[in-house]
Amino acid sequence: MIDHQADHEEGTEPVSGKDTEKERRRYFRIEDEIILFFREIAPDDIPDNRSPRDFPLDSFALSASLDLLTQESRKLLRKIERDSPEVGDFLKVLERKIDLVARSFLSYEANLAEQSTQRVSLSASGLSFEVEKPYAPGKVLEIKMVLHPDLVGLIAYGRIVYCKKNPPDSDLPYQISVDFVGLRDSDRELLIRHVVRRQLQQLRNRKRPSE
Repeated sequence: MIDHQADHEEGTEPVSGKDTEKERRRYFRIEDEIILFFREIAPDDIPDNRSPRDFPLDSFALSASLDLLTQESRKLLRKIERDSPEVGDFLKVLERKIDLVARSFLSYEANLAEQSTQRVSLSASGLSFEVEKPYAPGKVLEIKMVLHPDLVGLIAYGRIVYCKKNPPDSDLPYQISVDFVGLRDSDRELLIRHVVRRQLQQLRNRKRPSE
């Protein structure tokens, strides 16, 4: 379990200030495999995360919002199950049906069956990943992610902190690091939960060979 990189790699061009770096250190980073889409956008196109209505309403946003509602409803659902098991079972069936519909929308829009996963270094404040061409630090990206194994999609907006050339034996020639500058609070919580779950899973997997 490691924190965000304490220092930028040699030869990079950081664009974040001291306050941003302090915020980055609050979140743990994991190595993960996700489905990733990204495109460069103008800085003015970053939606205001204080106004969720400004974020695009598509299958990615729907998927993340439904996941949040599921988390919020679980405490109430457990109480209903204790008081009325049959009603609780019925509500769980409805929850699964809604989840299937949301996944179908996401799978159709993102063509998930044709997409391969990409290795990333991920936290709730940013990510780094390999790319085919160099990007200038300070450029802004719209990033769409599908997290495994639950196939939950979310949208984030990030600013490139650095771009460096990879060793010759790497899959792709460059690696970029991105700080999130536009992310709904609910999506950040979703990322935190995902990182914690994956972290625990990875720790369990490391312990199994020695058991």
